[in-house]
Amino acid sequence: MERPIRYVRESFFYGRQFVSDADLNEQAERWLEGTTNVRRHGTTGERPQERFERDERGALGPLASGPYRRVGGRTRPTAASRASAPVVVERRPLRVYAEVVR
Repeated sequence: MERPIRYVRESFFYGRQFVSDADLNEQAERWLEGTTNVRRHGTTGERPQERFERDERGALGPLASGPYRRVGGRTRPTAASRASAPVVVERRPLRVYAEVVR
């Protein structure tokens, strides 16, 4: 896939509502398993899951045995500091972000 980030952003992320990272992850897994990994790719003519199992899974190394050591001073937000309202992702032109940072 030539533009995987754009594909995920436009086909899954924009306009989606979620209330937490866990909720977004669950929605993403359902989308991957039920939609994007099972449909045939327009260029390769293969299902991404089948291609991954055949060509890539064997090349992966093991995951780290434990969590990585945190570097830097940022701390995780507490449950109380996180908003409980749903997050809505909107598509905006880049000029909007440029105006915010000025």
